[in-house]
Amino acid sequence: MGVRSAVDLLKQMPLFAGVDEAHLQTLVFSSEELIVPPGRTVFEAGDPSTNALIIKQGDGVVIDPETGGVLALAGPGAMFGEQSLIAGIPRQVTLNAKTEIEAIVIEQSVFLRLCSEFPEVGMQVLDVLNRQLEICSSELSEVQSKFEVSLLEDLLHEEE
Repeated sequence: MGVRSAVDLLKQMPLFAGVDEAHLQTLVFSSEELIVPPGRTVFEAGDPSTNALIIKQGDGVVIDPETGGVLALAGPGAMFGEQSLIAGIPRQVTLNAKTEIEAIVIEQSVFLRLCSEFPEVGMQVLDVLNRQLEICSSELSEVQSKFEVSLLEDLLHEEE
């Protein structure tokens, strides 16, 4: 996959959709390419992470570290480690290569250097991450409310 198609892939991702194409080209030129054969582990839950990984080609299986069950299948355009670009957060899931995976790896140091040279890039990415956090927080509140209602109903039924 050439630079042009890698930039096009990044432009399709919510995290980078608002970033200027020249800055995306800088990310692509500064990124590394990773090729993982089928059946191999790309990364494991709990591994330290200082990069984001974007699948360009191939398919992976996302594994729940608690149960060992399959959470999802991940194909071209799937991104892992967005938060690791800003804060080195350990991997939350395990990713195994179902087929050969070709991926772009953006190191935190490259991303932070780009943000220091072009603060607007960092602001755009932080805005996207903030919106994602707001959505997660809202969904969590919704689940919490449903849980509390269910618990209250159970308590009322016990009293009857």
